[in-house]
Amino acid sequence: MSIASVNAVLLLIARGVICALVVVLYRIARFYQITSGRRSRYQWFGVPLVLLAAAAVIDVLFAGGPNVLGDALLLVGSASLIGLGYNLLRLMTGSRS
Repeated sequence: MSIASVNAVLLLIARGVICALVVVLYRIARFYQITSGRRSRYQWFGVPLVLLAAAAVIDVLFAGGPNVLGDALLLVGSASLIGLGYNLLRLMTGSRS
């Protein structure tokens, strides 16, 4: 097993953990919408999940050089996750934060 394949496996594990945390945040938003009746837009958490997972796969498949597509997907997925997370925070705390 070469260093490149070990790097690819570790990258997939790290990004898999991040995707699992996005799923947990999705479940929190869904639970909040069901229990409070306020719209949390939990369905949109699938967008950063797909983008971050696609970025991980593209980074592993094209690991030979600079990868603009993988970095762009990572940027857009992270920015959408930050926006959705902030929206959920404001909704759950009642704009007290």
